[in-house]
Amino acid sequence: MEYLTLYRKYRPKNFNEVVGQKVTIKILKNAIVNKHISHAYLFYGPRGTGKTSIAKIFSRTVNCESPKDGIPCEECASCKISNNSGCIDIIEIDAASNNGVDEIRELKNKISFVPTELKYKIYIIDEVHMLSTGAFNALLKTLEEPPEYAIFILATTELQKVPLTIISRCQTLEFKKIDNQSMYDKLKEISLKEKISIDDSGIKEIINNSNGGLRDAIGLLEKANSYENEINDNIIREISGNISSESMDSFMQLLFENNINTVLKKINEFNDNGNDLIKLTNNIVIYLRDEMISKKIYNKDYCDLIMELDNVSSKMEKSQNPKILLEITLMNYLSNKRCDKINNEGFVDIKESEKSKKIEKIEKNNNENNKEFIELDKIKKIRISNTLCNPDKKIISSIRNDWIKLKDFAFDEELGNIARILSTDIIPVAASSTNIILSSKMMGLANQINSELDNVEKLILKIFSVNYKAICLSDDEWQNCIKEFKNNKEKFKFLEENNTV
Repeated sequence: MEYLTLYRKYRPKNFNEVVGQKVTIKILKNAIVNKHISHAYLFYGPRGTGKTSIAKIFSRTVNCESPKDGIPCEECASCKISNNSGCIDIIEIDAASNNGVDEIRELKNKISFVPTELKYKIYIIDEVHMLSTGAFNALLKTLEEPPEYAIFILATTELQKVPLTIISRCQTLEFKKIDNQSMYDKLKEISLKEKISIDDSGIKEIINNSNGGLRDAIGLLEKANSYENEINDNIIREISGNISSESMDSFMQLLFENNINTVLKKINEFNDNGNDLIKLTNNIVIYLRDEMISKKIYNKDYCDLIMELDNVSSKMEKSQNPKILLEITLMNYLSNKRCDKINNEGFVDIKESEKSKKIEKIEKNNNENNKEFIELDKIKKIRISNTLCNPDKKIISSIRNDWIKLKDFAFDEELGNIARILSTDIIPVAASSTNIILSSKMMGLANQINSELDNVEKLILKIFSVNYKAICLSDDEWQNCIKEFKNNKEKFKFLEENNTV
């Protein structure tokens, strides 16, 4: 017998078997019971939440000769015909591959033929947002005034791409993500029936990975069953590119300790091991949320980071360098924790009442990083002074004109990562014959550049053939430097620098 995948095997056959979507189910069942059936429906919502399954159930139920409380009888001739995959009166169209004007015109020509076997002729158009503009226009008139025996069911995951003229002619029904409890109950039921050995931690991890889509959840359960006989949360993490709970605990501890360098090394390690960094981002959000709930506390730092990570995760999906976006976000967060703001003299500017507590915490938990931070601060002051004591407009103009040459090294094995960051997010703002100042909109990114000054200077040497000493400032720091320079140019003098970078 041909193997049937689990999500197909457990696809609901009537409204009572559907998981979640209580509101939508009630509306459709009442419409059938009261015979208030619309000529066109538009189902919209995330993938794997039951849109196509419910469209098929509705098609069968509305054609049933004697439905009971909105449930097909399964005994009449219509039920037996509609259960047949070859039923010619229930037409499924994939708009992703049939999205042209010609296909819709052909549909319009055929709609004039009455149903052959059933009461209603049903057209299910999946991923309807993929239709071309011309196809939508061709569909419009038919959708507005179809024959009384025709019903259209349109389904989409992207409602915003469907023209308002189409939406206004349909009864729209929203499909929500499946709630965790309903998902848990269904996965438990399937695992028992299929004799799949999975513990509660494994089921919960599947739910965390499925993002409210039951089809994805069942698919992941099936994959895990093919991978191991005994399934737990770590098995699910392994096959889905997530990180083990032990590694996650260790990583979060580094984050809580404000250990910037080690956090960056760990992210690099995760990336090299093939872990999904977008999932890591979402796991950090879940971890912080669970931490606050379990301890019954409100932590503003956690909330701020959750908001930042939630914002950056959507950008990571579209970015060619998601690792950089995650690194910058975490560095920005950790840098803000270390100091509220660096003033013109380079010292930490903290309210007196909080100063002793913050200094004590840094010295106790992160002494090594604090020393690095102070050392970098000294180098920063020296290099700013050595640039602005003798700034050269011709040099900085020439550098800025040739800055685009950095893209030539974008795929260099050693310097490619730095070249991509410098060419897209960093601007040279001042230079002398020996030094150069770079600027970034984000403090976190400036700190990343300053942690790799050796590679930055190697790259600049290759492009400009000058051995510049470089430093990167945030935009705020650079604006403060400009103000100081205008007020007191004599303050900036050439200072000897030890080879500490």
